[in-house]
Amino acid sequence: MSFAHLTERVGTVVADESTPSFSSLLVALRPGKLARPGELLVAVGEEGVSLSVGRVVWGREVNPYEAAELSHMRELLRLESPSVREDLPRRFRLVMLDLLEELVRQGDSWNLREPQTLVPAGSPVYRATPDTVAHVLGLVSPSKGLSVGTLVGGANLPISLNPKEVLPRHILIVGTTGTGKSWLRGVLAEELVSLGVPQVNLDIHGEAVEATEELNGINLTPGKTLTIRLSSLAEPEVIGMIPWLTELQEQLVRRAFLNLKKRGDFDVDDLVNEIPKVGAEFNARRDTISIASDRASALRHVHVIGKGVDWPSLLRPKALVNIDCRGLGHSELHAVAAAIARELLSLRMRNRIPPLVLSIDEAHMFLPSSGDTPSSTVLRETIRFGRHYGVCLILVTPSPTDIDQRVIRVTNTRFIFALEPDQLDSLRGVFADAPRDLVGRLPKFEQGTCLLTGSRETVRHAVPIRVRGRETKHGGATPDIVTEVQKWKPRTQPTPREAGEPKEEIAGPPRGESEGLEKWL
Repeated sequence: MSFAHLTERVGTVVADESTPSFSSLLVALRPGKLARPGELLVAVGEEGVSLSVGRVVWGREVNPYEAAELSHMRELLRLESPSVREDLPRRFRLVMLDLLEELVRQGDSWNLREPQTLVPAGSPVYRATPDTVAHVLGLVSPSKGLSVGTLVGGANLPISLNPKEVLPRHILIVGTTGTGKSWLRGVLAEELVSLGVPQVNLDIHGEAVEATEELNGINLTPGKTLTIRLSSLAEPEVIGMIPWLTELQEQLVRRAFLNLKKRGDFDVDDLVNEIPKVGAEFNARRDTISIASDRASALRHVHVIGKGVDWPSLLRPKALVNIDCRGLGHSELHAVAAAIARELLSLRMRNRIPPLVLSIDEAHMFLPSSGDTPSSTVLRETIRFGRHYGVCLILVTPSPTDIDQRVIRVTNTRFIFALEPDQLDSLRGVFADAPRDLVGRLPKFEQGTCLLTGSRETVRHAVPIRVRGRETKHGGATPDIVTEVQKWKPRTQPTPREAGEPKEEIAGPPRGESEGLEKWL
């Protein structure tokens, strides 16, 4: 890799009381040159030997011609300001660089190391090239990586993450409503399909339905084209779906359920038939046993419980399975999430399906910061063990204060969109080496812009990025309420969902699958 093509000189290293130092450089920009927060610049430490790469953290203009007294005087005398000129001898711009890496020449290559050279004042400073940015941040070619966007302030330099480092670990996407979270999730879906990596998306609001169709994926609706096996649930999830159980009745159902779990696959009829056997062991009254059996039989009317999904036939290379969870009740939603996570992890541990990505929207609902939900235990297990078996989780939430902080900290790649200041406190420790000034500007980030951070294996240094455009339709756009109200007309016919759509067969593998992922064992 060659860096000889550093041709756009933007400034010169200058000295003050604290810089140059091993951690920062002060740069005087050339007339007409600009630098933006987060942009990478390169200072020549020793000609042909070392280059110091720094990130712009702040900037200011020195301009005595616009001192308050002089400016006021010109206004009174109606004189034109001289500051429109770039060649004024006492007007200049300064930017501060936070040094990230040092590139040291060894033979024909440049190797990275922590900054160890004191760059002398007077050294030239250049704008970083795409090769330099990629090398310093640990990026790869867009054709081989997860192409997520461009560097803010970096002349549209592409940001393409290394999938071999990112996907074995977990991903976090946070930001207030309307900042670009679901847009980014759609971008990642496109990239994963391009790389051939199977993915399952728990779609709480139905935002990915149309994009899934465009990517030749399959949409499954719980209770219609997707059901979950009773045996794939845990006893708290089952108990939560059975109404009006007394303490003794609950114990009978719980023990019967655990007995059947030890034997393998089973259904509601098996559970109902097992309860009298357990009741006899408990010496329970006949009416207590009968009521417990009757109430357990209510599970037959829980429309998400059924024969389950043949995941091995669905999850082939390039597969995109979107679970449209609109309309599910709270207990059903948690049961679906828990069963899917439990089945996918179990299948991966037995090598029945290839490595995959499991994405969960509104993750704070399933992994709350306080207390537990029926699905939180299995999801924590998936997070803990998934990395070892090739299950990558993408967790999406607008409220990091409401999600388990331990979960946030085990994610290795993070996309942080605009957040309120109180939400930023919950993300302490995941900003990596992002400078304080950059973190402080997060509440004002514009839509589609985020701070990309991670561990050194995934994203070596925190940078602001603008997420790229979508190739598929975005289903999560914020509605224009005024326009919709003006065009609104009352519906006179029920929707297919309201009318009760005919039950569809669960489809097989999506069209256009490849021969297989390389080394998917």
